[in-house]
Amino acid sequence: MRGWRERRRWTLFVEGLQISTKADGPAALCAAVAEHLDRPVALLPMPLPPQAPCGVVLSMPNRYYIAYDAQTSPLHQRHIVAHELGHLLAGHLAGALSNSELARLLAPELDPKLVAAILGRSGYDERTEWEAEFIAGLLRRQIDTYKGPPGSNDPTSEATVARIWQSLGEGEK
Repeated sequence: MRGWRERRRWTLFVEGLQISTKADGPAALCAAVAEHLDRPVALLPMPLPPQAPCGVVLSMPNRYYIAYDAQTSPLHQRHIVAHELGHLLAGHLAGALSNSELARLLAPELDPKLVAAILGRSGYDERTEWEAEFIAGLLRRQIDTYKGPPGSNDPTSEATVARIWQSLGEGEK
């Protein structure tokens, strides 16, 4: 099921999203997905314990929340957000949230009784994870000029690339 037709279908779908290049990457992706799904998507950066997934989607009656590990690298944060948006776009539903402790852990300000579903890697099979990863790659390609984590700038990546080019004797690229 990972054939060229499926890849082409998702490529055309993502290219058809109205993704702004003026906002930061994750915010622009969330806005485009929110417009497509007709429901807002909010980011919840938070420190997640080692046993928790690095990202999950909380589905509320009027909004989606993407919780992601705020303690990982900016590059990883951007990928987590894109991956979770991939699950949303593909319509992957992991089922009803049965553990209110997890809801309190990930989003303590939310009433666990309101949480309708949680989308996390543990609830998906290999095919849905592949699909979310593929969509994440397409989404990231749409915003590849953005360099920082959600809501900030990360100039270190450009400096690192420049140092690597310089060490290879190529000068600045």
